[in-house]
Amino acid sequence: KQWYQRRVAITAGEKTAAIANRSFAKVDSVDIKFNKTGKYGIIMAANDVDKSGTSYYGQTLLYFISTRGESNQIILDKNGPVYSAQWNPSRDEFIILYGFMPCKAAVYNTKCDVIHNFGENHYNEILFNPQGNMVGLCGFGNLRGKMKFYDTTTKKMLSEFTASDTTYFEWAPSGDIFITGTLSPRLRQDNEFKIWNVKGKILHHHRVDKDVQLWQLKWVNSPTVLPAPPIPAPLTSKEIAAAKPQAYRPPSSRSGGPQATRKLIDHGSNLPNVNDGVYKPHSGNQVSKQALKNQRKRENRAANKATDAATTDSKDFQAAVVDEREKKLKNLKKKYTQIQKLKAQQDSGKVLEKNQIDKISTEKELLEEIAKLEV
Repeated sequence: KQWYQRRVAITAGEKTAAIANRSFAKVDSVDIKFNKTGKYGIIMAANDVDKSGTSYYGQTLLYFISTRGESNQIILDKNGPVYSAQWNPSRDEFIILYGFMPCKAAVYNTKCDVIHNFGENHYNEILFNPQGNMVGLCGFGNLRGKMKFYDTTTKKMLSEFTASDTTYFEWAPSGDIFITGTLSPRLRQDNEFKIWNVKGKILHHHRVDKDVQLWQLKWVNSPTVLPAPPIPAPLTSKEIAAAKPQAYRPPSSRSGGPQATRKLIDHGSNLPNVNDGVYKPHSGNQVSKQALKNQRKRENRAANKATDAATTDSKDFQAAVVDEREKKLKNLKKKYTQIQKLKAQQDSGKVLEKNQIDKISTEKELLEEIAKLEV
């Protein structure tokens, strides 16, 4: 059956010829994000179904387009979804979050060259302040609320901290503080908002009553962009190391802590030897029953601490697996609903496109995947 091409074009006016254009085949949606001057744009062409079978979340291709007539694909070096692509509001460069978790975060120039790599982490949001001299890379929603802030000029990290259960984020017009919130209807319990500075200090914390739901937050906007705020001092190597989660170590193995082995206090020379209620003289350096009992208790406590250290990482891993499974299940059910709508359109006599028919053909596999995840 016939395919209908999607096309994005840049023109100087409605009746003028296109300065630059890009055509797409076999895509479900196309979105474009321009920089502040409107000279450059990032095109996001998405398919709901990834025919390679490597992703539950479909496939997203990125293209760069400009008023100079350029139209090039942006090549990403890691497979997986594209979570976000945002322009810096003050300079001609952009950041992309892409790839399976932990995703990669990279800065690109207008030649589509990588000029800086922030490494891999659990992010899904790129949040520039209005002046563009600072940016936050954050993981909200089904992620744990980790936030890292960077100087966009030097690319040095300014801070790293966590804002759990965050469903809303917005920079203040001044560009040096921001607000986070836990809002309804995404989360209906423990609604609150916090005002932070870039170094992670909470300037204000407001909790609403248990029977009250918080629906929206908004800064009063400035009519003009305010001057860029001063950049805080970047984190030192010691601060970065301290911010990393450390594996649990029992007190006995920490530097400066108690010795790993403890000697039992021998009271044998001072206490009477009691057996069946009859006093008997000591026979050598014997250890009392109570001392042996205390020793076994200490050994059991040490074993339990070692077990706790081994299970802590396991629990975190299991929680991440559950989050990923729920996300996959939600996405699969969404696709199943789309298939049912397409089948209804087909039954009514509407001629479907090939990619829509391909999507319907995946219904059986989709139901099998849903059944596996719901077990």
